[in-house]
Amino acid sequence: MIFSVSALLTFAQTGGQTDSQASEGSVYSSFGVGLPVDFGSSSARGMGLNGTSYIEPFVPSLANPAHWGHTVYGMASGDVGITNYSSEDNFGSAKHSNLSISHFQVQLPIYKGKLGVSASFTPYTRTAFETIETGSRVIGSGNTRNTLDFRTETLGSGGISRYEFGVGWKINNTIAVGYAASLVSASIDNRVFTEISDVNEVNNFAPVNFTLQNSGSGFGQRAGVYLEFPSLLNENDRLSIGTSVTFPVKIDARRTQERVFNSNDSDQLEEDENQIAEGTVELPLGINAGVTYNPSNKYGITVEGLFEQWSGYSNELRSTRNTSFTDRLKIGTGMKFYPFASGSDKFLSQFKYSVGATYDTGHLEVNGEDINTLMFSAGLGLLSPNSNSSIDISLEYGFRGTNSQNLVKEDIWGVNVSLNLAELFFFRPKLQ
Repeated sequence: MIFSVSALLTFAQTGGQTDSQASEGSVYSSFGVGLPVDFGSSSARGMGLNGTSYIEPFVPSLANPAHWGHTVYGMASGDVGITNYSSEDNFGSAKHSNLSISHFQVQLPIYKGKLGVSASFTPYTRTAFETIETGSRVIGSGNTRNTLDFRTETLGSGGISRYEFGVGWKINNTIAVGYAASLVSASIDNRVFTEISDVNEVNNFAPVNFTLQNSGSGFGQRAGVYLEFPSLLNENDRLSIGTSVTFPVKIDARRTQERVFNSNDSDQLEEDENQIAEGTVELPLGINAGVTYNPSNKYGITVEGLFEQWSGYSNELRSTRNTSFTDRLKIGTGMKFYPFASGSDKFLSQFKYSVGATYDTGHLEVNGEDINTLMFSAGLGLLSPNSNSSIDISLEYGFRGTNSQNLVKEDIWGVNVSLNLAELFFFRPKLQ
């Protein structure tokens, strides 16, 4: 059985016994507003990075708003992925998976290679989990003493999404800057279904079904700088540096409860909905920076870091017992190899290759334990024979969490497929 921290705390206080099994998504997405989602570009995903410090000319980028100033052709991208989890604690194990669409983006030039814009939809956080808790509780005393068995299933879904529009400006051959504004929308549902049975069959209890809905919206901003230095050690090499900043976001949010009660004496359902909380959710400051060195057009090495100040996160709608939010640091490195850049016509030269590894300290501390993640990534890009469009396939494998303190350790592996459309000639830049 997979133990839920919150369930253990609740029934330890009431004198009951409980087991809990997680069966979908990551159990750690049940905390706060879900797990942070990192995405910059499909080509960088194969290294496990966002790609804030390098540009691939025919692949759209969300990693750094300054990249949009280098846009030459109209481009669009979208993707779908599946992530599988093997969860284990000191009492048992479970396997589960989650299918998701990570992003959609359109990137267009206004002035070729100087001024570009981007419109996109991306997840900011994601909640996807299911827990099943079973146990018993003693009520009453003496002749009225009775034991109740219960089974509670909780299904969490949703997250925080970002609808963004931005512009990038290439000031000169060395520096580009960018800015983006976004509508940040929260929609997180926790559906709870509880069945209670009387061991002595004295009382008859009806099941209770209710949903806690957390929703709200706010205004987000990002800014970025991109520097490029060609011909440092030879005429074909290039050094690039990129930094992007995600500013804190305040979401005006509310929490409602929708309850459905099924009486055992009839087939009638009673339903009600009421607002139980209203307040502000504050998302943290984030800084993403990286350095990429290309010895030639065929090779590239990237080192990247991401800092998010989750110690400044606050949520007036939810309390998190025995859990604290800590500053998150994610560091990683990766390599890319594009043999087609040399003009080779060999079969294996018609692909893009990438590999990388990251270590993430995480933003959660549960029962005194940091929930960190180690991830390894690899990517393969398939080039279109008739255009500069491509398909990027990325694989990842890693570990999250720990078995200590009755917590859950997760083995994670995932596959993501991105379609990158380039040279969209239906859009004609207004300025040349």
